[in-house]
Amino acid sequence: MPTENSEDRLQQGLDALNRADFPGAIDSLSQVVAEDSSNAPAWRALGVCYLEIRQPDMALTALERALQADPEEADTHYILGNACGTLGYLERAAACYRRALELDPEHAKAEEFLIRTEALLTSREHYRRGVRLLYGPEPTVADLNQALRELVQSSAIFEDSPAVDSLADCARKLWDLRQEAWLPAPALPGLEGWRRACERGVQCVLARNWRGARAAYEDALDYRAGDAFVHHALGFSLALLEESAAAVRAWLRTLELDPDYDFAQFARVQSSSNVREQ
Repeated sequence: MPTENSEDRLQQGLDALNRADFPGAIDSLSQVVAEDSSNAPAWRALGVCYLEIRQPDMALTALERALQADPEEADTHYILGNACGTLGYLERAAACYRRALELDPEHAKAEEFLIRTEALLTSREHYRRGVRLLYGPEPTVADLNQALRELVQSSAIFEDSPAVDSLADCARKLWDLRQEAWLPAPALPGLEGWRRACERGVQCVLARNWRGARAAYEDALDYRAGDAFVHHALGFSLALLEESAAAVRAWLRTLELDPDYDFAQFARVQSSSNVREQ
């Protein structure tokens, strides 16, 4: 049962927490829960303190004790979600935020963090599928095509996704299985510069001159921005230059233009000087 002294210590602990005096708060709050193990506010405040001093495992224990004492407090579920997220327990974090919203549908922070956590979970699933395909035994063109899609989606959802570290590797493996394609140049005025830039880009790719390829394909987009193969080749060059964020943007644009694009395809523009049998 709480006593007058424990109530005073609780207030002292809360005051110290508000001053960001975390060691002092922990000292006072620990005395409270030692005397009254069912004091939910003290356990919850302890959990906040441990999160602030970067001891999420201790925070998790304290917040679980707070919920044992008062399982219907939305803020406790929300803070426990933060502790779980810090420890990497994303599924449990999401469950905590959902429970906080069930108890308090107006809990804006729980809603915000639930959206973030669900995005991280989705990004992680894309990443895991991508690396399984990329690093499986003897991946096929189909495997690598899907792997790149998964890695790009993971990186697009969460910019710090580990998927960004595999983009260049995926590009290299696609290069090893590359297929040359000849694409017709539309009979439209003003496309001669686009054709020249595309051909220059192909020559740079063949020479593994990735900076030159990037410049060439960027030039091509100035003339004609709606070519999936140009965005792909640009993304490929950017990935090998380790400019992952820009590569992701280029590949996302490729998929917007052609959701079924074959990422093993490296295109040359067909003109009267390089017509090839179809």
